[in-house]
Amino acid sequence: MRKYILLLIIPIFYQCSNAGKTVVHDVYDYGAKGDGVTNDHDAIQKAIDACKGTGGTVLFTNGKFLTGQLMLGSDMTIKIDSSATLLGIQSDSQEAYPTGMLETQYPNRMYEDMQRRLIYGNHVQNVTITGKGTIDGQGDFDPWMNVKSLGAEKDRPTILSFVGAKNITISDLTLLKPASWTQVYIECDGVTIRNVKVRTGNLSPNRDGIDIVDCHNVLIEDCDIKSEDDGICFKSGSEYGCINAIVRNCVVDKLNVNAGNGFKLGTDALGSFMNFEVSGLTIKNVKRNSAIAIESMDGAIIDNLNISDVEISNSGQAIFVLLADRRRTVPGRKTRIGTISNIHFKNIRGKNFTQQYPSIITGIPGHNVQNITFEDLDLELKGGIEKTDQTVMEYDGSYPEGYKFGDTNAYGFFIRHTDSVEFINCNISSELPDAREWLVQQDVKNITIK
Repeated sequence: MRKYILLLIIPIFYQCSNAGKTVVHDVYDYGAKGDGVTNDHDAIQKAIDACKGTGGTVLFTNGKFLTGQLMLGSDMTIKIDSSATLLGIQSDSQEAYPTGMLETQYPNRMYEDMQRRLIYGNHVQNVTITGKGTIDGQGDFDPWMNVKSLGAEKDRPTILSFVGAKNITISDLTLLKPASWTQVYIECDGVTIRNVKVRTGNLSPNRDGIDIVDCHNVLIEDCDIKSEDDGICFKSGSEYGCINAIVRNCVVDKLNVNAGNGFKLGTDALGSFMNFEVSGLTIKNVKRNSAIAIESMDGAIIDNLNISDVEISNSGQAIFVLLADRRRTVPGRKTRIGTISNIHFKNIRGKNFTQQYPSIITGIPGHNVQNITFEDLDLELKGGIEKTDQTVMEYDGSYPEGYKFGDTNAYGFFIRHTDSVEFINCNISSELPDAREWLVQQDVKNITIK
């Protein structure tokens, strides 16, 4: 992880070296009204354009600033003071939120998604957004509410979007009511998200908390997320993949909505997910889905994940790991089946489960999950099933979710098409009497219980 640490230090040195030269661009000086009614877009963009490339700061204080899409530049800070709120204008016009394809370096399955944004950093570097203030996407606008008729997320603006960016820091902010995903980072290198609150509101699905798509050297810490879809989600739509990530000390509340999972790798999974350190998570109210989901669906190589010190409550399922083949790809790359290997779960505690599903670890025939370790698990599952003759489906090509496998014939763990699994000092019990065994294995080469 030495490379990761050095990359995070670079923006710190940058800021320190420019500390004596910082120029503040107060948006009021550029004509902003801050009354929550006037469209302040032009004034704010003028302040940004004057600041970019200077290492200076664009300052928002004492007001509510209504705006459409803002284009960031490099080498700058956006400071939204605790007395300020940035409001996304409720408009479906192209003037407010221009539609534009993502400019990705690699052929990326995601390039058509996220085509509208409130704050957009396109191939910028050394950008910080901070200040203890609020950004409200005002996503309860009627044209953005009916997700089924809109179809894809591309037609609704995210709050924050960064593509091909380097050394990005988002800290000490509250993000409210996104129209789509709250924040998305695509093919970025050096992303820090610290002490950020997300409150999607009770609007409709497809409003994730944090989405990291094909990024390297990522740090997410001390975040508090209440989202109607995936809480913290890493995706891969290209060969760039997600490499070197730390996620720690975050709370994810899924608001008891059917859609989405708590902490997730996938569903889009073409490249790699490698070298993850995940710890100190509290995951709750996932309803019918998985607190932790790890999925290689499109050829992704998933390797070297350490997930520890996780508290799970009021969720449908603790852990879901799936290696499968959805036969999706990008131009120039043949479809392939990926791998999942070397995952260590430690000190995972769960109670008050809402469903009778076990955790599921499964590959597909001929393609096994490899080297999974469970250490110091304490899970009290719901239980209450009185039969043991359940038939468990093989993955059928549909959108992958753990609940689709049903109750299964195990109440704790169902493991299939796996090379090596180890349980060390684990306590797996059920709240209600259950006729099923806690562990059922099929096509497992080696399983050890200590």
